[in-house]
Amino acid sequence: MFLRLFAWFCILNLVLSVMTVKAAQIAVVDFADQWTKVDALRQTLDKFKVEYDDLTKSLEGGKLPFKAEHKTFLIGSMVTNNAELHQSLDKNAKAIQDFVENGGIVWEPTQADQNEANVDWLPDGLSCVRTDADLPDVKILAADHPLFNAPNRITEKTFKDWGHQGWPTVWEVIGSQKGFDVLMESGGRPAIMEAEFGQGKFLMMAIAPDKYHIAGNDDHTKDMAKLFMENLLFHVEEFAAVKASGKVTTTWAKLKM
Repeated sequence: MFLRLFAWFCILNLVLSVMTVKAAQIAVVDFADQWTKVDALRQTLDKFKVEYDDLTKSLEGGKLPFKAEHKTFLIGSMVTNNAELHQSLDKNAKAIQDFVENGGIVWEPTQADQNEANVDWLPDGLSCVRTDADLPDVKILAADHPLFNAPNRITEKTFKDWGHQGWPTVWEVIGSQKGFDVLMESGGRPAIMEAEFGQGKFLMMAIAPDKYHIAGNDDHTKDMAKLFMENLLFHVEEFAAVKASGKVTTTWAKLKM
């Protein structure tokens, strides 16, 4: 009897530990921009029950205080609509580059071209310039990439008919780039792309799955954006090889049960 109870206690303890995601692994900055009026990255992570360190206030003050535990840096869509955050990201270019070079992964989705056309905090050899072309169609160029396969199977159909107000799926296409591998394009231009730098990676997008999940025009937009956000968070966590008591995949499994 004692051995059976002890075995069940061990199993329960293992399950509870696997469901835990450490707070300090993910750092974010977010802003409720003038168009969507929602801090969608925070809201999405909260809905997914993923814990994070919010560095927004520090960045507004000019600092980006990464911790040794941070492995992933997520920048909310349209964050650069806040001039202070935009300028502080540029001022902290070295901190961002060092973070990636040492093994971190940085994700920046859609930013308005009038706020941040050229991404000035990228290292030499990499460039990303956004332009004001909003397009409804996408073409996936790397269908076997983990971003499109786990935990959900993502296809071009998944991205079909997204909308927020009058904007379609691709909001601010990437007009030109250098040094990146293009994973998905729209109108012959990059919509999702990545580049390795040192031990880490930059992941840039011309879509706003966080905003569309929270403030999309309809349930289809919100549901499909949710699926892609799940894949995004799974991918960045797996890439960063976070040394935690659990994996984000357990969170996704829990959400789907």
